[in-house]
Amino acid sequence: MQSILIVDDMESIHEMLDTVIQPIGYSTLYASNGEEAISLYKEKCPEIVLTDLKMPNIDGLELMSRIKEIDPNAVVILMSGHADVDNALASLKLGAFDYLTKPFKVDQLMSALNRASRLIKENIESEAHDSTIALLGDSDAAQKLKKRVIQIATSPSPVLIKGPVGVQKSLIATAIHNAQFEEESAPFVLFDCSEHSDADLAINLTGNDGSGGTLTEKAKGGSLLIANVHTLNRESQVEVGALLKELGSEIRFLFTTNGNLEAQVAKGNFDETLFYRMSSQTVDVPSLEERSEDIALLANSILQGLGKDSISLSDQARTLLQSYQWPGNFVELKEVIEEAANHSKDGTINPDDLPSRIRETENWLNLSDYIEQASTEYKKRILRACLGNAEKASAVLGCDPSDLPED
Repeated sequence: MQSILIVDDMESIHEMLDTVIQPIGYSTLYASNGEEAISLYKEKCPEIVLTDLKMPNIDGLELMSRIKEIDPNAVVILMSGHADVDNALASLKLGAFDYLTKPFKVDQLMSALNRASRLIKENIESEAHDSTIALLGDSDAAQKLKKRVIQIATSPSPVLIKGPVGVQKSLIATAIHNAQFEEESAPFVLFDCSEHSDADLAINLTGNDGSGGTLTEKAKGGSLLIANVHTLNRESQVEVGALLKELGSEIRFLFTTNGNLEAQVAKGNFDETLFYRMSSQTVDVPSLEERSEDIALLANSILQGLGKDSISLSDQARTLLQSYQWPGNFVELKEVIEEAANHSKDGTINPDDLPSRIRETENWLNLSDYIEQASTEYKKRILRACLGNAEKASAVLGCDPSDLPED
């Protein structure tokens, strides 16, 4: 059952809305001001917020802004006693889902709530579909990845998910969470270190006293994904390491990185304590180039997710997609398939529907360049496996340490 937080300084509005909303299957929470609403949101995490625009101290727009700092995907519907077009447009630009002018009709409220409910369900289904896509494939690399996810899901220990940009490491984290927690109510919370300041880190993760912030509290009983952990500064790394030790029994911690943390630890650029605490279990996510035989299956699944499963790939388009190197990995593939599906005129994606960088073979690497690039990538993989130890890696590779690339 989805819950709605009603925020209004008039008790009569609470009572009126309650009589309308509860009978159609929603549970309700009430707050008479912005501060109370923020506190309730942090504690109860309602799916929808229905708030008055004009309130003392914290008005509806500021409340929406504060709530979206906690959860950028929060669904907020604003109510106002004045039919003000400028206010309505401003609220929608700032991220409001809808704007209702009092007194509104019951069917207007119901329409807004039903649309909000559908959006929430679609987002949940989309996340589930995407996490499934990340594990699709019959290639050796895909099979190895699936087995690793299943193996890791049986343990509550932290997980470090590694791989290049664009391989959708966050979807692998979602798959691990879904495999571990069968209950849909188990929270899955994301904090991307690359998109937040140190102040955000304290508010959302560590808290002022190091015992946890708003997102940490929200993640209890479920999973907390800390993405791009390599972007944290040294002080923050120490704080997250302490948090992991403190709350590891209450939260499943998942981390992602596209950097070589082993080498960073060896150079003294990454906190050793945090690294060993968060990497007791690791997942290496393969690049799309390592999964070329899965491309057609992944493309068809993307089309299905777009509701365009009637569109198919021509043999020539399939060959081109499988031959391309995909430097942007899964993210690039998804964009290419979406765009190609929009260009398709006969229900088939043909070479002409694909970007020129894929269909024009003069853009492809020649054999010597390809071998050099593949050799460099292999050297990097061996160097990572040797925890950044250049002497050990060069011995495995049979080359001089000076020939190793920087990772």
